[in-house]
Amino acid sequence: MVGEMETKEKPKPTPDYLMQLMNDKKLMSSLPNFCGIFNHLERLLDEEIGRVRKDMYNDTLNGSTDKRTSELPDAVGPIAQLQEKLYVPVKEYPDFNFVGRILGPRGLTAKQLEAETGCKIMVRGKGSMRDKKKEEQNRGKPNWEHLNEDLHVLITVEDSQNRAEIKLKRAVEEVKKLLVPAAEGEDSLKKMQLMELAILNGTYRDANIKSPALAFSLAATAQAPRIMTGPTPVMPNAALRTPAPTAPTLMPLIRQIQTSALMPTGTPHPTATLLPQTPESGIIYAPYDYPYALAPATSILEYPIDSSGVLGMAFPTKG
Repeated sequence: MVGEMETKEKPKPTPDYLMQLMNDKKLMSSLPNFCGIFNHLERLLDEEIGRVRKDMYNDTLNGSTDKRTSELPDAVGPIAQLQEKLYVPVKEYPDFNFVGRILGPRGLTAKQLEAETGCKIMVRGKGSMRDKKKEEQNRGKPNWEHLNEDLHVLITVEDSQNRAEIKLKRAVEEVKKLLVPAAEGEDSLKKMQLMELAILNGTYRDANIKSPALAFSLAATAQAPRIMTGPTPVMPNAALRTPAPTAPTLMPLIRQIQTSALMPTGTPHPTATLLPQTPESGIIYAPYDYPYALAPATSILEYPIDSSGVLGMAFPTKG
């Protein structure tokens, strides 16, 4: 109907689509933003990236991209600040990288949790810093008291009492999922984090898609018409001159010339002279591969002279 906006289905949250969005954001950030002309584009792009990452995250942890049906109630009462600590089971799993699992590549997993739950999520305690030397230097200093505690996840939220309790409960549930190690090769969250890291580094390649050069060549081969051609003719090798003088003498050729010089009646032509047999008549020659070398030479006397032509007028015949 006229006046109704056409609603298009949003693209599915796939790694390829997320990679395209990240590339668009990188390209847009490299362009000069004169007078804020790209502000709305950047906002829409960030919202789409957040939506795709959220759906992929829910699909990875919860097995579905369905949104939560429960909504937050209206705020009642003053603003309250709540927090809770979840200790990481490093003693039970000393070799497992819980910090990397919670934070994700460049902190994306923790940021995704914060966007979903509305809580602040921080990794604190011993072993929470990547630089161990810096951690030892900061231990005991003001504002670094948490380094004396065991490794834990600190979840804080600030909202009305009724809303803060719901947010904190959701965040605790999500963080507890991250504190359960998965078997090697079955950790879907780790696969997603590695994929995101490859997208950020520009090295992501979909395993189901072949290389662009190979795909282009296959497509060109499929679209190009086939031309049926016959077999390639095999040409005989050219005869080479033999280094040794094993060819026959000139005498057979001389006899052939003498035979071709005979009149039609069998008598020799008056102008034809026979070469005498001399020692020089035994000259050696090497024949070339000439197709007409052995064909008898046609005598000019075999062709009749037209008396109406130029030669006929120059040499009139009698009678």
